[in-house]
Amino acid sequence: MAEIKIEKKKPVWPWILAILVILGIIAYFIYENPDRDNLTDDFDDDTTNEQVMESESRPLDTVGTRRDYQVGSSYDQYAAYEGSIRDSTRIALDSSYTKKAYYNLSKAVAKKAEENNVENSQALTDLQDFSMLITKVSSPLSSSESAKNFKTASDKVAKVLEDIQVKSYPELQSQIADLKQVTSKMDGSISMDKQQANITEFLQKSRDVLKAMNN
Repeated sequence: MAEIKIEKKKPVWPWILAILVILGIIAYFIYENPDRDNLTDDFDDDTTNEQVMESESRPLDTVGTRRDYQVGSSYDQYAAYEGSIRDSTRIALDSSYTKKAYYNLSKAVAKKAEENNVENSQALTDLQDFSMLITKVSSPLSSSESAKNFKTASDKVAKVLEDIQVKSYPELQSQIADLKQVTSKMDGSISMDKQQANITEFLQKSRDVLKAMNN
């Protein structure tokens, strides 16, 4: 009688495992990578792109909403302001340069007030909505109308800086007093180009106060 050879069946599970691994890899590339790219894009849109547009491309008259103050720390805002007043020869003579300096100053002061939980006031609200404060300054700096609006902005900056100082920086009382004295010398009825020294001193003393608050 002839012997019947019975071959043992090869196990199927290695093939099943291999197929599952391949399907897992395919699913990873299909589903995981697009989500990761989208997250990266969202992060970039909310930070880098917004900051670049804000600082380089958007005109000052169209910015100044409260969302601007959510970007960066008070030190970042201070650094931007410090950089915008380095050329003192253009202050009160160059309209765009002066508006940018005041815009950056308002942002830095408002952000510092936010970090110190300073009680809200009309002056602080106006700094947060800076575009509403300065949009009327469309005439040359040699006009009294421009001087009036920049005088208002200076008064509000000094007021909020004083509120911050009283709440968190008692040692800066004398510096705030000096700043308020300089602000009082600014005249809203005299064109800015004729009081360049006072305006330059105000911007520089504001810088010094902010620097002391960030140390």
